[in-house]
Formats: sequence, structure tokens, C-alpha cells
Amino acid sequence: MSRLKPNERRQMANMVRKGLSKKIVAEIFGVSRQTVWKWCKRAKHRGRESFRDLPRRPKKGKITAKVEGTIVAIRTTFGWGTARIRQALINLPRFMREKLSACVQDVRLSRTAINDVLKEYGLNGYGREEKAWKFFRAKRPDELWQLDVKGPFWLRGRKYWFPVCVDDHSRYLLLCERFDHEPTTDELMGLLERLPRKPEKILTDRGAQFQERWKRWCRDNGVEPLFAHPYYPQDR
Repeated sequence: MSRLKPNERRQMANMVRKGLSKKIVAEIFGVSRQTVWKWCKRAKHRGRESFRDLPRRPKKGKITAKVEGTIVAIRTTFGWGTARIRQALINLPRFMREKLSACVQDVRLSRTAINDVLKEYGLNGYGREEKAWKFFRAKRPDELWQLDVKGPFWLRGRKYWFPVCVDDHSRYLLLCERFDHEPTTDELMGLLERLPRKPEKILTDRGAQFQERWKRWCRDNGVEPLFAHPYYPQDR
């Protein structure tokens, strides 16, 4: 099939403007509907419409070796993303330019083009630091206990609460009792009184049970009360 001439492409666009469907226009000129869509889109730019073939020779690219070097230098030196690199390629302060091994200015690139360069060098995306769990554990038995009230839990239609206490060094379960109500300060102190020994420190949350009377009991028994930070469960 021969290539359409510019005047034929113009006629196609004019026929569509007059209300003829693109399917019928495609059948008249013996082309696909995609071709009709293409030249109708080109015709939307009034005053700049052109139905000639675009030059097939690629334009000289903006991304030269020096530009690539500048993008890589900015990324590795400052750790910036594509938006800030784009602005830096246009105008970067002098004191920052002095820190770069390569620096080209007054270059305007899209963020996609910058990201493509970063991909080639394996520098795109955000660096992911390897995170390992950090365990904060007491160095000896009875140095620190952790006390918490778990619940309520539903069991056979009833609610239950469980005070749980563990030794922070050995993770030994010192206490686990069941209550059909939320235990009070007196009940918690009574449970601890039954244990044969006391810790140096005890860590709790800042619930209603662990207020002034709790602090007084700890002080009387030579125990230092510690309290978890609000909204930070990693403490415990």
C-alpha cells in the first residue's frame, strides 16, 4: 500500500471534522482507523498543523557524556531525586558545583530522562537499608521485669483479662493470672507480693493501674518503676 500524500491526509481530517465517522473515512482511503486517528490528532494544532512526514533522522541527544557524568555526580554527592537533579542541571549554586567532579549547567531534561540515566548506573530508586531487629535484654536475672495487662479476651461469651509478667533476661514467665474484670492496682500488687523475690526495675505502660499508688509500692519494695513511651510498643 502506497504512503498517503499530505493533501490526502488533510482531506481525511476535514472529512472527520464535517461529521463523517473515522471508520468510514478509513474505508474510503483504504487505511486503518489508527491512521485516521493519527492525522486527525495532528490536525488539532491549528496554525501549526502539518501533514508531512516527520524527519526520521534522530535529533542530536541532549544527554551527552558530560551530562551523564553530572547527573551521576549530583546523585552520588547529594543523594537527590530526579526533581532536584532536574533543577540542579539548570542552575546549581556555585558552592555546590565546587563539590562535584563533573558539572554541566543550563541543561533542561525531563525527570524520565534523568531516571533513565540513573537506571543505567543502578542509581535509581530509594536506597533500602538492611534493618535487623535489635533486642534490648537485661544482663542478669531480676534486673528488669516487664508487667502488662492483656485483654480483654472473649471466652464463652465472657470477657477476661490476663496480667502477665516476664523476666527480661531469661524471658521466664513469672506471672499469668486470669481475671473476669480489669485488675486493679491492689490486685496487681497482691500478685507480685506472692512472688519469692522482687526485681531491681519493673517496666509497665502508663495505664490507670500504674499511677501514684503503684509508684509508692515500688519505692517501698526497693523497685525502680519504668514506664514505656506512649504509642511506642517497641519498648516492651
